[in-house]
Amino acid sequence: MPRPGRCVVDGSACALLGVYKGFGAGAVAATVRHEELLGRPVEIGNDYLPHKSWAEFDPAAMCRYQLDPWRTWRDGRPGSAFVYGVPPLVEGCEGAFARGVAGEFDAAYGRAARALVESGHGDAIVRLGWEPNNRAIGPWQATDDPAGYTALFRHVVGVFRATPGSCFTFELSSSLGVQPGRRLRTFTDYYPGDAYVDWLGMNVYDLKWGDPTVSPDDRWSWIRSQASGLDAHVAFVRARGKRNVCSEWGLYRRGDAFAGGGDDPYYVDRMVEYFSWGEVAYQSYFDHDWGGGTLAEFPAGRAAYLGRLG
Repeated sequence: MPRPGRCVVDGSACALLGVYKGFGAGAVAATVRHEELLGRPVEIGNDYLPHKSWAEFDPAAMCRYQLDPWRTWRDGRPGSAFVYGVPPLVEGCEGAFARGVAGEFDAAYGRAARALVESGHGDAIVRLGWEPNNRAIGPWQATDDPAGYTALFRHVVGVFRATPGSCFTFELSSSLGVQPGRRLRTFTDYYPGDAYVDWLGMNVYDLKWGDPTVSPDDRWSWIRSQASGLDAHVAFVRARGKRNVCSEWGLYRRGDAFAGGGDDPYYVDRMVEYFSWGEVAYQSYFDHDWGGGTLAEFPAGRAAYLGRLG
C-alpha cells in the first residue's frame, strides 16, 4: 500500500492523489487523460460497484467492465491503489439490515470479494456503504436505523475477510453534517467499531445548504465548524487512531438549494492545505457530473487545482 508523502505543499507532505471519472473502462481511459492534464501519475484508482440489483454482483461482469481494466492501469503504476465503493444493500432492499445480518445476501458479498481477489485487487480499499449519514444516498442510509447499519457493516466485513487471498482495507466515509429530524446525531451513532474500520473518510464539497450568497471564506468556515463538520471529523479520526482520507471532494455549481461556490479557487487552496494539516492519506477529486459540475466548468478553480497538484 502506498504511503503519504509523494508530493509536497509548502514544505509539508500531502495526500496521495486520486480522481473519480465515472464507471469502468471508460473511467480508466478518462483517468489516463487526467494524468496527462496534471503531468504526473494518479496514484489512486476509484470506482463503485452499482447497486440497482444483486445481479450487479456478478464476477464476470465486474471483471470485464471494471476490475480487469483497473488492474491493467495499476500494473503500469507500481505502488498504486484501488478504491472500490461496495453497496451493502441494493434497490428494493431499503433498510434491510436485519436480512443482511442474517446472511440472506452473503452469496452476493462473497462474489464481490472473490472478484476483487481474482482480478488482482485483493488489497483494495473497500468503501463499504459510503455516506451512511446522508439519507438520500442509497438503500443503506443509516439516518433512520444507525444500529442496523453498523451491524450490517460488521457482517459484510466478516464475509470479505473470510475470502481466501484477501487483504482488504475497510473505509467508512461520511458526508459533511447531520441531517435534522433523524435518529442519527453523531459519528459514533453509526461507527461499526475499531475492529471493523481501518480508514475514516470525509466527502467535502464546496457548498453550504440554502445560502447561495455566502462568501468563500464564510462557506469554508461553515464546512469546518458545523456539527459533524470537517474539524469534528478530524478530531474523531485522531481519537480512534485511524487514518484520515478524503474520499470525495470538488467544486460545486451555484444553486438555490445546494448553494455551491461555483468557480472558487479559494476552496481548492483550502482543501490542499487540509490534506496536510489533516494528515490525509489519500484524496480523490470527484470529476464526474452528478449535479455539481466537472472541473472543466470552473476555469479559475481548475487553474488552482493544476497549480497546487499538477
